Amino acid sequence: MQTSPSNNENTFKRGLSAAFYTVFILTFLLVSTAKSWLPAVGHWFFVPSNEANADVIVVLAGGGPERLCHGIELYKRGLAPELWYTGDKPVETRSDFMDSEQALNFASRYGVPKEKIILLPSTSTYEDGKSIAALINKKKIKSILLVTSWYHSRRAMNVIRHCMADKNVAVYMSCSTNLPYSPDNWWKDEEGLVAVNNEMIKTALYWRRHGIAP
Repeated sequence: MQTSPSNNENTFKRGLSAAFYTVFILTFLLVSTAKSWLPAVGHWFFVPSNEANADVIVVLAGGGPERLCHGIELYKRGLAPELWYTGDKPVETRSDFMDSEQALNFASRYGVPKEKIILLPSTSTYEDGKSIAALINKKKIKSILLVTSWYHSRRAMNVIRHCMADKNVAVYMSCSTNLPYSPDNWWKDEEGLVAVNNEMIKTALYWRRHGIAP
């Protein structure tokens, strides 16, 4: 028995209506419970600081100047005798401009001697991990104090552990939290919304491309 065109049309309309109401209900539930799960998302990305004395402070480039400022504060507190800064490659649009050189000048101006600063070549968090691991081998480092932004801390820690899986090196974390948004309210700030959403995408990308599980 063949189904009439009108029956097919009614079935399609019922399916479309059901899909619409399902999406509506899910959207309503997500919005109405946002105050519960949005902070949970922020705290999932945030690895709490466990500052300790280390052989070197490693500041991961990216984000804003708050990471370097935090690293300088840790150095001046005497938590490590040396400071490393990643991202020592020219920007794409100007081969003669180095963000790392600006960081070097800034750090030396605020109390870190230039001979105590080492710039590491990298353009991504994954390259950060590779450069850090290579220099750790060369200098026989036994402990590092990693500095980055709170929203970047989970992926950064996972990358460092992945790149140093065969090394007996203690890795401590110190997150720079001097930002206008926190894990509890990141979605209320445009910059925070962009930062956390980018981390969601990059976390998934690193899992797929490098096998670094979140």
